[in-house]
Amino acid sequence: MSVIYRTSDSEAVRRARPLSQVVAIGGGSGLPVVLAGLRRSLPADCGITAVVTAADDGGSSGTLREQYDVLPPGDIRNCLLALSRVAPEVSAALQYRFDGLPGPGHPVGNLLLAALEMVTPDEVTAIRLAAGLLRVEDVILPATTTRVQLVAELADGREVRGESTIPRSAAPIARLRVDPPGARAAHDVLRALERADAIILGPGSLYTSILAALVVPGILETVLATPATRIFVCNLMTEPGETDGYGVAAHVAALAAHGLPPEALDYVVVNTARIPAKALARHSVDGTAATPVQADFTSAGRPCVVSTDLLDDSLMVLHAHDKLGPLLARLALGRPEDHGEARPGVALTRGA
Repeated sequence: MSVIYRTSDSEAVRRARPLSQVVAIGGGSGLPVVLAGLRRSLPADCGITAVVTAADDGGSSGTLREQYDVLPPGDIRNCLLALSRVAPEVSAALQYRFDGLPGPGHPVGNLLLAALEMVTPDEVTAIRLAAGLLRVEDVILPATTTRVQLVAELADGREVRGESTIPRSAAPIARLRVDPPGARAAHDVLRALERADAIILGPGSLYTSILAALVVPGILETVLATPATRIFVCNLMTEPGETDGYGVAAHVAALAAHGLPPEALDYVVVNTARIPAKALARHSVDGTAATPVQADFTSAGRPCVVSTDLLDDSLMVLHAHDKLGPLLARLALGRPEDHGEARPGVALTRGA
């Protein structure tokens, strides 16, 4: 395919250096796919840092957080397992969920992380110890070590508190913030962002994973200040209660509404593969009204839109790590011409 992309002189100089550090921000099911793909595609001496939302308050993570005052472990567990180098049976055991007790079942990995946090000096040390057990050589960090609650200001003027409550609010989301207002990004997070050669946002729940991390004071400001290549990977499907009716343009507009303007991004990555009817039916088995995200974003210059087949071959509606990882590695190096189609569009469509 023909490829058109822009690279300023300063970007060309910066990208001529070998990659040494890539940071991925988010949570949920999307961030582990990015991590697995990157680790298989980047040079062994290029480090990866995952910055994981710390606002989860549902399911097992929410219960452990409430009962033991620990950071929500679920997203951290999944990121560790995506980067682990242990026998498949060990990974399966850490994902094994004990059901039958009152409340949600707890995956073994969640219990391990909670226990480590309770016997170590701090949360980052606990995660580092878990990483050692799983032979993870990269770094997993919570966006903040403060016990934060996600707060959404809705389009109808209401305010809703709690990550698991926000998608049930039945109104469009206008703005997000974290409470308490004095929460700050973990020091190691800011240092990783400052040293990053590339920063990847998404895929993942736009508001309750990606923006939940970005709105932690200090993170967005550092993302904007760094000379790193900034890449946004758009979701495959809308999410009921969060992004109903959103196309790619509305996803980008939501980032802009929270202080990350389109021109601050270098690339917006969009899937072009048609999602099979069977996969759509399985994805909507719970009766939700999720639909494929429409590729309706265009830009007169920056960012470049990178469009290609990123769909997993299974019946699950997922990004394929073996497609996404190599593409992200090339974009981090400034080489979109090696894969798919990269193009500047015509005009930015704003609004959600």
